[in-house]
Amino acid sequence: MPLTDYQEIATKLQKALGHAFAEEPWLLNLPGKSIACKIDQYYYVAVMPAFVDQLSEWAGVSRGRAAEALVKTGNLITKAPERNPMLRLGLVWDGQTYDLKAAFVDADFIDRALRFYGGLESVLNVSELKLSEASRDRVEELFENKTAPQALAYG
Repeated sequence: MPLTDYQEIATKLQKALGHAFAEEPWLLNLPGKSIACKIDQYYYVAVMPAFVDQLSEWAGVSRGRAAEALVKTGNLITKAPERNPMLRLGLVWDGQTYDLKAAFVDADFIDRALRFYGGLESVLNVSELKLSEASRDRVEELFENKTAPQALAYG
């Protein structure tokens, strides 16, 4: 049985995301409409499972393989030993807080997809989406021994 090339799958997902963004730029950075929004220079917050579902559909990869590749390549932030990227988070935009299942995506994964395959000349700016202060403990627990989202990610 051949070894799974997770980097190859991640690259396929990146290409698919870039091409989808080129056709429909609202897919990213519009809170309440997008599958992922940039919260600081390091991370996007992705609505789950919609983010993985869409990537897998665009790339023609099963949902399970897409999620596994994103986790194994470090593009979805997880914590050992369970390696589950999903958290329930309070997400804030337009003065409202919404309780959603979400995951943190390494910004470089999405930014590279947009530059290399989506036709953007530079990275996206930080969106208006913020993490609720009530979610800070869960976020910091997930990011134990990793670079956590910056203070500007909260609001």
